[in-house]
This record gives sequence, C-alpha cells and structure tokens, in this order.
Amino acid sequence: MWNIVEKDQLPESIVTGPRKLGSTYYYENQICAFRLWGEHIKKCWVSNDIGELYEMGPDLEKNIYVVFITGIKEGESYHYIIESTNGEQVHRRDPYARFADYNSDKCFIINSTKYREDIAKNRNYNFDKSSLIIYELHVESFIARYAEDMKDKEITNKSYFHQIADYGLPYISQLGFNCIELMPIMEYCGEWGYNPRLLMCIHSMLGSIDDFCYLVEKCHKNNITIIIDIVLHHGASKMNSLWNYDGYSHKGGIYFENGGDTGWGAKFSFNKKEIRDMLYEACNVLLGEYGVDGLRFDSVHNLPYNILKELISKLRQEYPYAYLIAEVVPENPQYVHNCGFDSCWIHSSYYDILDLKRGFKTQQEWNKGLCKSIIQGHNGFNKSFQSILTMLGNHDQIGNRVNGHIPHGDDRVGRYLIDQFGGRLNWDARAYCRMLYSIQCISFGTPMIFMGTENNQCEWWAPKEKNHCFNWSVIKLQDQISKEMRDMIQSINKIKIDMKDIFCSETHNFLDFKVNPSFLVTSFVRYGDKRACLCIVNMDSKEWLNKEYVIKISKQNTANFYGDKLMQIYNSQDSRFGGWDTSYTQPINTVIYCNSSHSESTIEFLLNIPKYSVTIYELIK
Repeated sequence: MWNIVEKDQLPESIVTGPRKLGSTYYYENQICAFRLWGEHIKKCWVSNDIGELYEMGPDLEKNIYVVFITGIKEGESYHYIIESTNGEQVHRRDPYARFADYNSDKCFIINSTKYREDIAKNRNYNFDKSSLIIYELHVESFIARYAEDMKDKEITNKSYFHQIADYGLPYISQLGFNCIELMPIMEYCGEWGYNPRLLMCIHSMLGSIDDFCYLVEKCHKNNITIIIDIVLHHGASKMNSLWNYDGYSHKGGIYFENGGDTGWGAKFSFNKKEIRDMLYEACNVLLGEYGVDGLRFDSVHNLPYNILKELISKLRQEYPYAYLIAEVVPENPQYVHNCGFDSCWIHSSYYDILDLKRGFKTQQEWNKGLCKSIIQGHNGFNKSFQSILTMLGNHDQIGNRVNGHIPHGDDRVGRYLIDQFGGRLNWDARAYCRMLYSIQCISFGTPMIFMGTENNQCEWWAPKEKNHCFNWSVIKLQDQISKEMRDMIQSINKIKIDMKDIFCSETHNFLDFKVNPSFLVTSFVRYGDKRACLCIVNMDSKEWLNKEYVIKISKQNTANFYGDKLMQIYNSQDSRFGGWDTSYTQPINTVIYCNSSHSESTIEFLLNIPKYSVTIYELIK
C-alpha cells in the first residue's frame, strides 16, 4: 500500500540530501521521492500499476514538483499524469527512469545505491589509456546468432548483456582486445541506437540493469575496459518519450523548443539548465551507478561548444579517471586540448586509404604528408591515446540501412572494407586488410575495429537482418579465411602489448622515418627505453623478395644505442595468416646482419618486402 509522507515527517537525511529529478528510492527508509520538471503543469500525479494517484506539489525550485511515498517495493511500476495549463491531460514516462517497459508508460522503481556499492569493489581506476585495443560492437547483433550458430543448447539466459559477458568476452579477450566499446544501450527507437527515447533508461530488449552490471563486472574481472556510446545532442525522431512532454507543443515542447535540428532528430533545448542537468545525469548514470570506464560522445559538433566544455569539465571533476572520447567531423584536436576530451575518433584515414587504393590519391600526396598523417598521427594530437584509429571502418562506414545499396550516393560506405577491395575470396583484398590492421597497431594511436572485421566478414552490417549480424558460424565451422585473419590479429595485438613501451608509447617515439618517393613504402623505427623495432609498411602491389630492398638506419640515433642487427618478429604475410613463408627475409627469430658496405653515418640492411604488408624487426646488439 502506497502512502504519501509529508515533508515534516521525512528523515533528516532525505530532507538535506540531493534533490534529484526522477524516482529516488531510499531503501533503508522504504521511501521513494518522485521529482518532475515541467513548465506548463497545472497539476500532476504519480500513478502506480493499479491506477492509484498521488498528487505532487511544488518543490523548492521553480517548475519542480515532488511527492514522497512510503510502502513502495523495488521493481514496482509507476508513471506520471500531467494536467497541462492548456487543460490537456497526458500520461508520461519518467525522463529520468533507469528502466521502463518499451511499449508503455510503465517505469520501474530501482535501488541504484546497490549498484554503486557493487561497482566500487570491481572498478578499474588505473587502466592505461595508451595500451587499449578496442573492439566495437552492437549489443544485439553481435550476440543474437550465437546460440544457433554455435549449436549451444545450454544457454538459458536470453539477455544479450548476459550472453556477451559469458560467451562474447572470452572470444574478444582471446584475440587480444582489452577494451570493448558498445554502441548505445540507452533506450532507442530504430536499430543502431543513435535515436534515444530516454537518456538514462537501459534498452530493455538488451537485458536488465542487473544483466548490464553483470557484463561490467565481468569486464573488470577480466581486465577489459568498457566504453559506452552516448547520444546527447538530439532525441528520437519517432516514438520520442519527451516530445510535447507537459502538454505544451510548441516546436516539440519544453525539451526541444528552439533547439534546432540535426537531420536525425530535434536537438535538445540546450539553453535551459534543466536540459544541461539531464545531460550530465545521463553520463553520471553510466559512470557512477553502473561503473563503466569511459564514454564515447556521438557527433559532438551538434552540441554547443560552451555547454559541451562545461559538461566535460564537470565530469572530469567527478570522474578524473574516465576515458572520454569525442566523435567530431572533421576530427579536431581542439576538442582534446580545449574541451577536455581524452581523444577523438579518426575517420579521415579510412577515406584517405580507400582513395589511395582506388587511385584517387597520388604517390605525390603520399610523399608530401599523407603517409605521415596515417602512421605518425594527425597534426595536433600529441599523445597516442588521443587518436582512435579506425582504418578498416567503424559502424558508420560498415553499416547499411538500404539493403546493400549505396547509402546517400557515397560508395565508400555501407560495406565491410574487404568488400571494397574485392571481397573475402580475393587474396589481395585479404592481404590489404591484414596490412591495414597491422598498421593500426604500429602507428601512433589506439587501434579499433568493428565486430566481424576480424573474420573477414563480407557485405555489410545490418542489425535486423540475420544474415548481416555477426556471423558466429565461421568460428564454429573453423572457416580458414576467418581463422587466418583472427590469428594475425591475435599475433599483432600480442606484440603491441608485450612491447607496450614501444608500440603503446604515449609520446611520439619515431626515428629514421623514411618515405620511398616512387612506391608506397615507408620504414621507421619506434623505440622504448632499452629496445627498438624497425617497421616497414608496403601499401604497394610492388614487392621485393630477393633480399634486395635497402633499408638505412642511423648509427648515432638508432644502431649505436639499440643494436646493429635485426631479428624479424612479425610479417602480415606469414603463411599462418594467408601469406607465404618465403616472404620473410630470414626465418623468424633468426639474426639478420647489416650489409658490410654501409656509410659512416648509417648502416644498411637488405630485406624482403612482400606486397601489401607490414613487417617488424627487433634491433639487437
């Protein structure tokens, strides 16, 4: 039985505590506070699941209404009924609800304090941002086919969060990824997750809050960092729970009026304090209540810069360890240096590489700076973790909403990159993709791939098309083409982490960077405190297989300090990965001596360089 508690009967801890919007459940007192914001409310009530109404009254702040109710149990449902100043009566969901029924106004009472207590035990406060290797996935379409494809009849928990924790994480971890980035998980309409209905409500079709927290806990116990995509610039274009919220309908009502449009949906009314507070709370729920390690902010150029800066500053004070990523097009280092983000997604390298392969970019452009921007990083990004490298494409490039047709007339997107190069049955296409992933791991930045890329999955990704979800059957059936790519990824990921002083260096640690003026070949040395590696990138179809390609490294800066001999430790054209063993200069872990005819300032090596390859040599004394 629900009963209203008068304010003068409340415990002191509730009276003097934070006055948060939404439902705040005080478990120890068995009292729930309901707070609602509305600018055109004449009367409003909380309704329970049997239709009983509990009238709300003015709170201390203007346009905030509150009621305190006892007798409530965790998990019970509620919604708001609002009588607008225009006489209309509307039934509304709670904008601050943590969990709700997707197809009705029902929201549920949640004891969020228990999640805060649980995550404090397992949170990873000290993860190394420079050492992350990110696997991006869409929750539903990543795991939806698992039980059927893997012939696993033992799966009883239908929650996608739970299944990823139990079956997806071991797979991802085995490949050497130490970070997962989940596309949006807060309630959305559509398929991809970028049309939010409620900013703080877990999308119920993916699982419960308990299921999501189980996934977070499993990540942390397995030393996997977890990042969540959030969308704060606009609301859903359809089924929008905040539209005309309190009965006022001018330009979408109090949450959207005068916000403008993004092309995907109406922007929020960022000039209002209540909206800015809501954006912060959306971040706070994930970082504070559920314990995720970082957030990736979608399309931040659609948020007013000053408001974004204020939000990030506030998050930095509360969560100094959090990894905050900006997606801004075109990528702009000022969002790192002035706005407070840790890093930006780098989209442009994907398009530059595709244009280079298609012949739309020239050798001259490669020589004059394209090569350096891809490998040494874009101007203005001074630390390695500031750039998220997506050279093989992310969901934006791989996803397709038009049944495989060309989206928006741009044939550079809407397919897995391997299809852009000829398909998974094309040897050159596979070699090129092996090369690109390897480049990501030895370049200045944080590598990331989108689910399925590691299996040379073809065509496109579409979450509601079963044939275009993540394909687990290639793993179950031990498909050779898929296995070769996974083996390569596992190998280069291991090298990156085992030699993190070199390949995860936070600072710009390049020596002897040389660009071949006639071919798409680049060589460079990356160094740590006591060791260094010579890396050679060949993006050309030309190859040198008779120990004939001359590589020069300086004596003073490199050879005298790190060694004048080489040992090959990696070749993206290894036979295990789909290449051939004679592409090595010498068998792996065999010493390679310098050419005797070197100069006073440099030493020379005569090496094999297979086409479409990355080769790595450790310098030894």
